[in-house]
Amino acid sequence: MQLTSTTDYAIRIISYLTEKNGSASANELSDELNIPNSYIPKIIKNLKNNHLINATEGMKGGYSLAKSSDEISLYDVISSTEVTMAINKCLETNGVCSRNCIGTCRIRKILFNLQTSFNYKLQSITFRNILNDESKQNQYLLLKIDLNTEKIEIINRNNINYDFLDDIKIYTEFVTEFLKQCVCREDKFLVKDFLLKSINDNFDYQDIDIRFKTNNNSCMNINKHINQNIMFLTFKIANIFTTIDTRINRSSLEQNDMIENEFWNMISLLELVLAHNKLEEPQSIHNISYFTEQIYKEVQLNYPKLNISDEEIENVSKLATIHDIGKLFTPYEILNKKGKLTKDEMDIIKKHPLNGANMALKLPKCGKASKLVQYAYNICLYHHERYDGQGYPKGLIGDEIPLCAQVVGLADAYDALISERPYKRKINHGEAVRMIVNGECGSFSPKVILSFIIASMNKTWIEKVSK
Repeated sequence: MQLTSTTDYAIRIISYLTEKNGSASANELSDELNIPNSYIPKIIKNLKNNHLINATEGMKGGYSLAKSSDEISLYDVISSTEVTMAINKCLETNGVCSRNCIGTCRIRKILFNLQTSFNYKLQSITFRNILNDESKQNQYLLLKIDLNTEKIEIINRNNINYDFLDDIKIYTEFVTEFLKQCVCREDKFLVKDFLLKSINDNFDYQDIDIRFKTNNNSCMNINKHINQNIMFLTFKIANIFTTIDTRINRSSLEQNDMIENEFWNMISLLELVLAHNKLEEPQSIHNISYFTEQIYKEVQLNYPKLNISDEEIENVSKLATIHDIGKLFTPYEILNKKGKLTKDEMDIIKKHPLNGANMALKLPKCGKASKLVQYAYNICLYHHERYDGQGYPKGLIGDEIPLCAQVVGLADAYDALISERPYKRKINHGEAVRMIVNGECGSFSPKVILSFIIASMNKTWIEKVSK
């Protein structure tokens, strides 16, 4: 069976009326859903005959659902517009077999089982499920916990409304309430062990899936980062219908798109964490992306043999914002020390590229997202490497340093010079360019240096940093 355009339009109409939770005119359905006007009467007639929608006459008339959206399944809509639901002719009411052996055909038995499973899945998927599934895609909660004091801090939450969060300040109290109100009985022990287990490694990341106690087809993914007595927990709600049933039937391309979206959602969360912990000012996060993009474009223009694509420039520029994510695990007093750092303190600072790279490896990856993870890893790990081998953490020389890290490293050095920090004054644009060209911030590739000089002479660049 191949779904017709009529069925596609019928599904759009029921979905639209579900989301709107009200009535809509024929013109509105046509305009909003891009359905030809000529199709509307036929589709409406089919849906009305199957008691799926109501029609109201008059000035304020229109079409609305005839029953609750959790009582309308995909099967109901498809069967109202398709001539047959059978996946093979021999499964129809008056089935036809070219060999006249319907009663003994083994293939028919297999097809019959597939048909039964197919029908059951369509019947189990209601339009309320679909609407809830879409609304849950951007539900997350991000917490920061000081493991010494057990103080809990909400960094960000989106479409998650746990009333108990506003009154709880201690982590163990949060765990108790979370288990009580949000986790199903059979998963409570597993989740409690995950949330309270003491981890001694300098850096750790774990994943776990749990289900909601509310029995509403929901599950939750928890990401945990721990280092130096600071823990970050990310709670993200998904839908069991999405994560199990639908994923089986989605094309590889659709799954890759979903994972790529999840990847960029995580990047946005990491940017929020950086800003919240005052590791990067919002303006600085925007600047580092802009500087990276402009330098990269000049490298692309002046060195075509490098085969740099526009897509590479766009992705690296967006990922430049998390180059210092590893500093989340660097003590605040070291990052903001006004005097000169001791050797031991500098050794701690130099761990942030590796910590950041470890975090990058845990980002969602599949298909295109795998390349994005590689960019993020290279940027985090190598942005302090220098062309003459005097950088860290690996001491790479020349073009052993990935190009993306070379560009971000120079953009970062420039941004640090023109920004005010606890340990240094702000330097003007001309002086910053001179210092970088003279090697006062370490050695950079001649190609990247030349591209930086050209880009930094652009009027928009100068106006941007002069504000």
